Amino acid sequence: MKPSFQIRAIGTLQEPWQEAAEAQYHKRLQAFSTPTLFEGKEGHSGSAKPDLTRTKENEATELLKLIPNNSFVVCLDEHAKTLDSTMFSKAIEKWSESGARPITFLIGGSWGLAERVKQRADISLSLSPMTMPHALARIVLLEQLYRALTILKGKEYHK
Repeated sequence: MKPSFQIRAIGTLQEPWQEAAEAQYHKRLQAFSTPTLFEGKEGHSGSAKPDLTRTKENEATELLKLIPNNSFVVCLDEHAKTLDSTMFSKAIEKWSESGARPITFLIGGSWGLAERVKQRADISLSLSPMTMPHALARIVLLEQLYRALTILKGKEYHK
């Protein structure tokens, strides 16, 4: 059975290279899984001086709606623990052992995640100790999912 992934991210990709990279990894993942992507609205409503608390709360509402009740939820947070690619692949294997339980990844907006999103998560992970734009985090996540699944299948991609 193929693992089921849902990626819930705030914002849209703005650059053609971002869209191309995302499409490439989404296509590669098709051999192992069919991830679904949900893009939530940025919570600042175009304001020049957004209220950061309200922004994060608006984005939390977007991220949390329609998460399957039985989903294993992973929030991506720059302050959380990191895993190397092999450890991440083993975590994916563990989280998807039942086969029927989808794994949902949550990617916040520019100011991170509201506390209620972190509380909803089963686990928090950092893609890197370095700060990165949330659009780039989507691409890094897709690449790491692809890498993890190739590791689990014994494919040659991971070196």
